[in-house]
Amino acid sequence: MNNYSNDERTFSYLAYIGPLCLIGLFSDLRSNPTLRFHLNQGLVLFLCEMVALIIHSIINTLIGGIFLLNIIPAFLFTFIGLCSLALSLIGIFNVATNKLNILPFIGSINILR
Repeated sequence: MNNYSNDERTFSYLAYIGPLCLIGLFSDLRSNPTLRFHLNQGLVLFLCEMVALIIHSIINTLIGGIFLLNIIPAFLFTFIGLCSLALSLIGIFNVATNKLNILPFIGSINILR
């Protein structure tokens, strides 16, 4: 099991809460391997959320005004939100249980080396 300091644990939790992952990237503790793992996972999750919302925006612009098709962007937005929430909760659970498990689907992407 990994031993976290209070600051490392706090930054690890923040890594899974949207743009708050950037706070840990600017901290002095970013070189810690455990924190770096969670920062990478959180950053990948945040970037995937942003890409998904851009795709949603494009689809909404194209078909959002068409009657009966406007349900598609609403469904997509709900799906993106639920997936983001689920992956964030998995990451937070991993921090709480001192595990370095990668997130499903996106966890194998490494941005931070």
